[in-house]
Amino acid sequence: MRWFSTIFHKNRRILNYILAAAFLLLVTVINDPVRISLAKISATVFYSPFFRLKSHIQELQNVAEENRFLRRQLTETSLQLVWLNEARRENQRLRELLGFEPPDNFRLVPVKIISLYQQLYPVAAIINKGSNDGIRANLAVVNRYGLAGKIVDVMTNYATVQLLTDPSNAVSGRVGESRQIGIVRFAPRRGLYMDNLPADAQVKKGDLIISSGLGGVYPPGLAIAQVDSVYANAGEIIKKVNLRPAVNFFEIDELYVLMEN
Repeated sequence: MRWFSTIFHKNRRILNYILAAAFLLLVTVINDPVRISLAKISATVFYSPFFRLKSHIQELQNVAEENRFLRRQLTETSLQLVWLNEARRENQRLRELLGFEPPDNFRLVPVKIISLYQQLYPVAAIINKGSNDGIRANLAVVNRYGLAGKIVDVMTNYATVQLLTDPSNAVSGRVGESRQIGIVRFAPRRGLYMDNLPADAQVKKGDLIISSGLGGVYPPGLAIAQVDSVYANAGEIIKKVNLRPAVNFFEIDELYVLMEN
């Protein structure tokens, strides 16, 4: 029996072909009732495995389609979640802005940032409004925390904001407590600082620096920065005052142009 089993396994495919051919030949020579019965048996024996295979393939296709549908739904849900979170953050920003009062005779014109120009720091921003919206050069630009910069170039539908982090942009600032005036500047290595304050100026850490209104560009009273550190070396006539900007220039998103009423 072992030799028969060995021969059968070695020649199983050939034997299957022989059996199939014999079965087909038998179907052609026998009478109709038997032929019908054999046809049913052949359908069960030969077609049923293929039918099950086809059903299995169809089931896999249905599963794949359902997976694609679920992935699409997951993507849409993820996008909606991002939009809802952004709407929540915008709502929070607007709530904070409600507490920001523009200077007298000015109104806030909201603008969107299209792009930022960066060196070590962001130094300029392109906004989505221009001369068609009444934007012109030398208008002050703020966000909900304080002064961000000024308009320098204007096109029809766009404008460029020169930020306070541009070393060429200087602002006349005033110490909120002592009312003394100096020049607020930015240097890449030093950051924001106040220049031209005499050694005997009354200024200390934590003091608020606001725009003085001198120069005709920035209205007075806009928050610029807080004093971070003060140094007065012996023999020097100018104090070194380092500032912490009111605006985080790495996270600016919405800006507002101050327009005169």
